[in-house]
Amino acid sequence: MGGKKSGIAQAFANSISSSLPEAVASRLLASYGIAPSTEDDEAFEKVLQFGGDMSFYAPTLAFAQSLEKSMPVYMYRFNESNDWPGPWQGRSTHIHDLTYLLQNFNEHLSDEQSRLAEEFAADVIAFANGQAPWQRWTRDQKTAKVFEVGGKGVKEDVPEKIARRSIVLELADEVGFDALKGAFVRFMLS
Repeated sequence: MGGKKSGIAQAFANSISSSLPEAVASRLLASYGIAPSTEDDEAFEKVLQFGGDMSFYAPTLAFAQSLEKSMPVYMYRFNESNDWPGPWQGRSTHIHDLTYLLQNFNEHLSDEQSRLAEEFAADVIAFANGQAPWQRWTRDQKTAKVFEVGGKGVKEDVPEKIARRSIVLELADEVGFDALKGAFVRFMLS
């Protein structure tokens, strides 16, 4: 998305406004703090947040809702922040969970982070071996295991308890996940 950074706020606002009903587009832009005049660096980060919500958070919920009818579903939320220097330091990022799962960088982690990595890997191995790693997710009892130093544990899988944005669910109730994802895809292809 780096090539879209210059003028991204105006371009995103225009694209979203043409893809979604006016009220939905306005709520989305306001919730993510994006206005046509938002400075490029700030807007870029906020568009990435929306993209992450559409590419990772929303699909896990959609898959869980579909799959739990035919098989056990175990949801997790990896919230541990990235400690490595760079633009995403201090944030939980895509693929960061793999560094914990594969145990490749434990010597660079704090003792607490190393223990979290070991717990995460043990839970994934248990799941891969047919064991229930924690309470399963159902429509009636939405639960997820949160992996984060100081905040881990099985929690109710609702935005305020798992550090996610509720606007995604609110807007999906109005227009559906497919419409929201479609709006993001149209922006990306523009």
